[in-house]
Amino acid sequence: MKNFFSLFILTSFISFSQTKYEYFGALKLNGDERQIITYRIVFTEKKGVIEGYSITDIGGENETKNNIVGSYNSKSNSFNFKELGILYTKSAISQDSFCFVNFVGKVKLGTQNSKVDGAFSGMFKNKTKCIDGKVSLVNLSKIEKKINTMNKKVQKSVFVDKETKAKVKSVSILDSLTVNSLKKDQNLNVFVYSKEINLEIWDTKIEDGDKIDLYHNGRKILDYYTVLNKKKTIKIKLDDDKNVFRIEAISEGERKMNTAKIHLIDDKRVFEMSTNLKKGEKASITIIKN
Repeated sequence: MKNFFSLFILTSFISFSQTKYEYFGALKLNGDERQIITYRIVFTEKKGVIEGYSITDIGGENETKNNIVGSYNSKSNSFNFKELGILYTKSAISQDSFCFVNFVGKVKLGTQNSKVDGAFSGMFKNKTKCIDGKVSLVNLSKIEKKINTMNKKVQKSVFVDKETKAKVKSVSILDSLTVNSLKKDQNLNVFVYSKEINLEIWDTKIEDGDKIDLYHNGRKILDYYTVLNKKKTIKIKLDDDKNVFRIEAISEGERKMNTAKIHLIDDKRVFEMSTNLKKGEKASITIIKN
Protein backbone atom coordinates (compact mmCIF):
# COMPACT_ATOMS: atom_id res chain seq x y z
CA MET A 1 0.00 0.00 0.00
CA LYS A 2 2.89 2.35 0.81
CA ASN A 3 4.41 1.87 -2.65
CA PHE A 4 1.02 2.40 -4.28
CA PHE A 5 0.50 5.62 -2.34
CA SER A 6 3.96 6.91 -3.32
CA LEU A 7 3.25 6.20 -7.00
CA PHE A 8 -0.13 7.89 -6.68
CA ILE A 9 1.44 11.05 -5.24
CA LEU A 10 4.15 11.14 -7.92
CA THR A 11 1.58 11.02 -10.68
CA SER A 12 -0.57 13.84 -9.26
CA PHE A 13 -0.98 17.20 -10.92
CA ILE A 14 -2.74 20.57 -10.56
CA SER A 15 -4.34 23.02 -12.92
CA PHE A 16 -2.45 26.28 -13.33
CA SER A 17 -5.64 28.32 -13.32
CA GLN A 18 -5.74 31.12 -10.76
CA THR A 19 -9.08 30.01 -9.39
CA LYS A 20 -9.12 26.25 -10.04
CA TYR A 21 -7.19 23.84 -7.82
CA GLU A 22 -6.62 20.08 -7.77
CA TYR A 23 -5.19 18.04 -4.91
CA PHE A 24 -4.45 14.31 -4.83
CA GLY A 25 -3.62 11.95 -2.00
CA ALA A 26 -5.44 9.76 0.44
CA LEU A 27 -7.73 9.43 3.43
CA LYS A 28 -6.54 7.41 6.41
CA LEU A 29 -9.35 6.17 8.64
CA ASN A 30 -9.00 6.18 12.42
CA GLY A 31 -8.60 2.77 14.05
CA ASP A 32 -6.97 1.06 11.08
CA GLU A 33 -3.57 2.28 9.89
CA ARG A 34 -3.81 -0.02 6.86
CA GLN A 35 -7.08 1.53 5.68
CA ILE A 36 -5.88 4.08 3.11
CA ILE A 37 -8.36 5.35 0.50
CA THR A 38 -7.28 7.35 -2.53
CA TYR A 39 -8.83 10.80 -2.62
CA ARG A 40 -8.96 13.79 -4.95
CA ILE A 41 -10.56 17.22 -4.69
CA VAL A 42 -11.10 19.71 -7.51
CA PHE A 43 -12.52 23.13 -6.76
CA THR A 44 -12.63 26.80 -7.64
CA GLU A 45 -12.18 29.67 -5.20
CA LYS A 46 -13.91 32.96 -5.86
CA LYS A 47 -14.11 35.72 -3.25
CA GLY A 48 -13.53 33.17 -0.52
CA VAL A 49 -16.19 30.72 -1.71
CA ILE A 50 -15.12 27.14 -2.47
CA GLU A 51 -17.14 24.99 -4.92
CA GLY A 52 -16.19 21.74 -6.59
CA TYR A 53 -16.14 17.99 -6.14
CA SER A 54 -14.27 15.14 -4.48
CA ILE A 55 -13.57 11.61 -5.71
CA THR A 56 -13.02 8.76 -3.27
CA ASP A 57 -11.44 5.35 -4.05
CA ILE A 58 -10.28 6.45 -7.50
CA GLY A 59 -10.52 3.57 -9.94
CA GLY A 60 -11.77 1.24 -7.20
CA GLU A 61 -14.94 -0.78 -6.75
CA ASN A 62 -16.47 1.93 -4.52
CA GLU A 63 -15.38 5.02 -6.46
CA THR A 64 -17.67 7.91 -5.51
CA LYS A 65 -17.91 11.53 -6.65
CA ASN A 66 -19.44 14.13 -4.32
CA ASN A 67 -20.20 17.83 -4.46
CA ILE A 68 -18.08 19.91 -2.09
CA VAL A 69 -18.55 23.46 -0.77
CA GLY A 70 -16.50 25.51 1.64
CA SER A 71 -14.66 28.76 2.26
CA TYR A 72 -11.14 30.20 2.21
CA ASN A 73 -9.55 33.21 3.94
CA SER A 74 -6.40 34.28 2.11
CA LYS A 75 -5.19 36.41 5.04
CA SER A 76 -5.33 33.66 7.65
CA ASN A 77 -5.09 30.73 5.18
CA SER A 78 -8.14 29.23 6.88
CA PHE A 79 -9.66 26.60 4.63
CA ASN A 80 -12.66 24.32 5.01
CA PHE A 81 -14.82 22.12 2.85
CA LYS A 82 -17.53 19.53 3.26
CA GLU A 83 -19.06 16.92 0.99
CA LEU A 84 -22.75 17.55 0.39
CA GLY A 85 -24.20 14.90 -1.89
CA ILE A 86 -23.37 12.15 -4.31
CA LEU A 87 -22.98 12.82 -8.02
CA TYR A 88 -22.14 9.20 -8.85
CA THR A 89 -20.95 6.05 -7.12
CA LYS A 90 -19.93 2.50 -8.03
CA SER A 91 -20.95 1.37 -4.57
CA ALA A 92 -24.28 -0.36 -4.00
CA ILE A 93 -24.78 1.41 -0.66
CA SER A 94 -27.68 3.87 -0.35
CA GLN A 95 -27.04 7.63 -0.03
CA ASP A 96 -28.10 7.59 3.62
CA SER A 97 -25.28 5.15 4.44
CA PHE A 98 -22.45 7.26 3.04
CA CYS A 99 -20.00 8.95 5.38
CA PHE A 100 -19.21 12.46 4.11
CA VAL A 101 -15.85 14.18 4.70
CA ASN A 102 -15.73 17.50 6.59
CA PHE A 103 -12.36 19.27 6.79
CA VAL A 104 -11.17 22.43 8.60
CA GLY A 105 -7.53 23.51 8.52
CA LYS A 106 -4.84 25.82 7.17
CA VAL A 107 -4.01 25.78 3.45
CA LYS A 108 -2.03 28.28 1.39
CA LEU A 109 -3.67 28.16 -2.01
CA GLY A 110 -1.75 29.13 -5.12
CA THR A 111 1.68 27.83 -4.15
CA GLN A 112 3.43 24.81 -5.66
CA ASN A 113 4.09 23.18 -2.31
CA SER A 114 0.57 23.75 -1.02
CA LYS A 115 -1.08 20.78 0.72
CA VAL A 116 -4.28 19.85 2.51
CA ASP A 117 -3.21 17.97 5.59
CA GLY A 118 -4.97 17.27 8.88
CA ALA A 119 -7.87 15.62 10.63
CA PHE A 120 -11.31 15.31 9.08
CA SER A 121 -14.62 14.44 10.66
CA GLY A 122 -17.12 12.10 9.03
CA MET A 123 -20.84 12.85 8.99
CA PHE A 124 -23.84 10.94 7.69
CA LYS A 125 -26.46 12.76 5.63
CA ASN A 126 -28.62 13.16 8.75
CA LYS A 127 -25.71 15.00 10.50
CA THR A 128 -24.86 12.17 12.89
CA LYS A 129 -21.22 11.18 13.37
CA CYS A 130 -19.53 8.40 11.44
CA ILE A 131 -15.85 7.50 11.09
CA ASP A 132 -13.15 10.18 11.39
CA GLY A 133 -9.60 10.16 10.08
CA LYS A 134 -6.82 12.12 8.44
CA VAL A 135 -6.67 13.66 4.99
CA SER A 136 -3.31 14.06 3.26
CA LEU A 137 -3.40 15.76 -0.15
CA VAL A 138 -0.71 17.45 -2.21
CA ASN A 139 -0.48 20.01 -4.99
CA LEU A 140 2.55 18.96 -7.00
CA SER A 141 2.76 20.94 -10.23
CA LYS A 142 6.55 20.70 -10.15
CA ILE A 143 6.28 16.90 -9.88
CA GLU A 144 4.21 16.95 -13.07
CA LYS A 145 7.14 18.66 -14.75
CA LYS A 146 9.46 15.95 -13.47
CA ILE A 147 7.12 13.26 -14.79
CA ASN A 148 7.05 14.92 -18.21
CA THR A 149 10.85 15.24 -18.19
CA MET A 150 11.20 11.57 -17.28
CA ASN A 151 8.74 10.62 -20.02
CA LYS A 152 10.71 12.55 -22.65
CA LYS A 153 13.87 10.68 -21.66
CA VAL A 154 12.06 7.34 -21.89
CA GLN A 155 10.61 8.16 -25.31
CA LYS A 156 14.08 9.06 -26.65
CA SER A 157 15.81 6.02 -25.20
CA VAL A 158 16.92 3.34 -27.65
CA PHE A 159 16.91 0.77 -24.82
CA VAL A 160 13.12 0.96 -24.23
CA ASP A 161 10.70 -0.87 -26.54
CA LYS A 162 7.66 0.81 -28.11
CA GLU A 163 5.13 -1.03 -25.93
CA THR A 164 6.82 0.09 -22.71
CA LYS A 165 7.11 3.65 -24.00
CA ALA A 166 3.35 3.73 -24.64
CA LYS A 167 2.63 2.46 -21.12
CA VAL A 168 4.75 5.04 -19.31
CA LYS A 169 3.45 8.10 -21.12
CA SER A 170 2.52 10.57 -18.41
CA VAL A 171 -0.71 11.55 -20.17
CA SER A 172 -1.93 7.96 -19.84
CA ILE A 173 -1.11 7.94 -16.13
CA LEU A 174 -2.87 11.24 -15.55
CA ASP A 175 -5.94 10.16 -17.54
CA SER A 176 -6.31 7.14 -15.25
CA LEU A 177 -6.57 9.51 -12.28
CA THR A 178 -8.97 12.03 -13.77
CA VAL A 179 -11.43 10.04 -15.88
CA ASN A 180 -13.77 7.46 -14.36
CA SER A 181 -13.22 4.13 -16.12
CA LEU A 182 -15.98 1.53 -16.32
CA LYS A 183 -14.60 -2.01 -16.36
CA LYS A 184 -16.12 -5.49 -16.69
CA ASP A 185 -19.43 -5.92 -14.79
CA GLN A 186 -19.08 -2.58 -13.01
CA ASN A 187 -22.15 -0.40 -12.44
CA LEU A 188 -22.06 3.35 -11.98
CA ASN A 189 -24.98 4.93 -10.06
CA VAL A 190 -25.56 8.52 -11.23
CA PHE A 191 -27.88 10.91 -9.39
CA VAL A 192 -29.72 13.35 -11.68
CA TYR A 193 -32.50 15.95 -11.48
CA SER A 194 -33.68 16.08 -15.10
CA LYS A 195 -36.38 14.09 -16.86
CA GLU A 196 -34.21 13.97 -19.97
CA ILE A 197 -30.49 13.43 -20.44
CA ASN A 198 -28.05 13.58 -23.31
CA LEU A 199 -25.52 10.82 -23.89
CA GLU A 200 -22.41 11.65 -25.89
CA ILE A 201 -20.21 8.77 -27.09
CA TRP A 202 -16.96 9.06 -29.03
CA ASP A 203 -13.36 7.88 -29.32
CA THR A 204 -10.82 10.42 -28.06
CA LYS A 205 -7.89 8.50 -29.52
CA ILE A 206 -7.26 6.68 -32.81
CA GLU A 207 -10.35 5.23 -34.50
CA ASP A 208 -9.63 1.51 -34.54
CA GLY A 209 -13.05 -0.03 -35.20
CA ASP A 210 -14.36 -0.51 -31.64
CA LYS A 211 -18.00 -1.59 -31.83
CA ILE A 212 -20.59 -1.47 -29.04
CA ASP A 213 -24.24 -2.23 -28.34
CA LEU A 214 -26.07 0.14 -26.01
CA TYR A 215 -29.29 -0.73 -24.15
CA HIS A 216 -31.74 1.41 -22.15
CA ASN A 217 -33.79 -0.73 -19.76
CA GLY A 218 -33.27 -3.70 -22.05
CA ARG A 219 -34.16 -1.80 -25.24
CA LYS A 220 -31.33 -1.59 -27.76
CA ILE A 221 -30.70 2.01 -28.75
CA LEU A 222 -27.35 1.49 -30.51
CA ASP A 223 -26.79 -1.64 -32.56
CA TYR A 224 -23.29 -2.71 -33.60
CA TYR A 225 -22.22 0.92 -33.44
CA THR A 226 -18.66 1.83 -34.47
CA VAL A 227 -17.20 4.38 -32.04
CA LEU A 228 -15.77 7.34 -33.98
CA ASN A 229 -13.84 10.50 -33.14
CA LYS A 230 -17.00 12.42 -34.01
CA LYS A 231 -19.39 12.54 -31.06
CA LYS A 232 -22.62 10.54 -31.25
CA THR A 233 -25.29 12.41 -29.26
CA ILE A 234 -28.47 10.70 -28.08
CA LYS A 235 -31.28 12.52 -26.29
CA ILE A 236 -33.09 10.15 -23.93
CA LYS A 237 -36.32 10.62 -22.00
CA LEU A 238 -35.95 8.83 -18.70
CA ASP A 239 -38.51 6.29 -17.51
CA ASP A 240 -40.37 7.01 -14.30
CA ASP A 241 -38.95 4.22 -12.17
CA LYS A 242 -35.42 3.07 -13.00
CA ASN A 243 -33.10 3.68 -15.93
CA VAL A 244 -30.27 1.24 -16.60
CA PHE A 245 -27.93 1.72 -19.54
CA ARG A 246 -25.86 -1.34 -20.47
CA ILE A 247 -22.80 -1.05 -22.70
CA GLU A 248 -21.53 -4.23 -24.38
CA ALA A 249 -18.23 -4.51 -26.25
CA ILE A 250 -18.90 -6.26 -29.57
CA SER A 251 -15.31 -5.98 -30.80
CA GLU A 252 -11.97 -4.56 -29.66
CA GLY A 253 -11.03 -3.12 -33.02
CA GLU A 254 -7.41 -3.14 -34.16
CA ARG A 255 -6.09 -2.24 -30.71
CA LYS A 256 -6.59 -4.18 -27.50
CA MET A 257 -9.55 -3.19 -25.30
CA ASN A 258 -12.78 -1.53 -26.36
CA THR A 259 -12.59 2.10 -25.23
CA ALA A 260 -15.25 4.77 -25.58
CA LYS A 261 -15.55 8.18 -23.94
CA ILE A 262 -19.00 8.92 -22.54
CA HIS A 263 -20.55 12.16 -21.32
CA LEU A 264 -23.88 11.99 -19.51
CA ILE A 265 -25.36 15.48 -19.47
CA ASP A 266 -28.04 16.37 -16.91
CA ASP A 267 -29.18 19.96 -17.37
CA LYS A 268 -25.91 21.89 -16.88
CA ARG A 269 -23.94 19.09 -15.22
CA VAL A 270 -21.65 16.74 -17.13
CA PHE A 271 -20.72 13.27 -15.85
CA GLU A 272 -17.54 12.10 -17.54
CA MET A 273 -16.57 8.44 -17.90
CA SER A 274 -14.99 5.94 -20.25
CA THR A 275 -15.30 2.21 -20.96
CA ASN A 276 -12.37 -0.19 -20.83
CA LEU A 277 -13.74 -3.55 -21.94
CA LYS A 278 -12.67 -6.70 -23.74
CA LYS A 279 -14.82 -8.28 -26.46
CA GLY A 280 -18.00 -9.72 -24.90
CA GLU A 281 -17.67 -7.79 -21.64
CA LYS A 282 -20.27 -5.32 -20.41
CA ALA A 283 -20.73 -2.50 -17.90
CA SER A 284 -23.72 -0.43 -16.87
CA ILE A 285 -24.87 3.01 -15.75
CA THR A 286 -27.90 3.30 -13.48
CA ILE A 287 -29.66 6.69 -13.44
CA ILE A 288 -31.25 7.56 -10.11
CA LYS A 289 -33.62 10.53 -10.01
CA ASN A 290 -33.22 12.88 -7.06
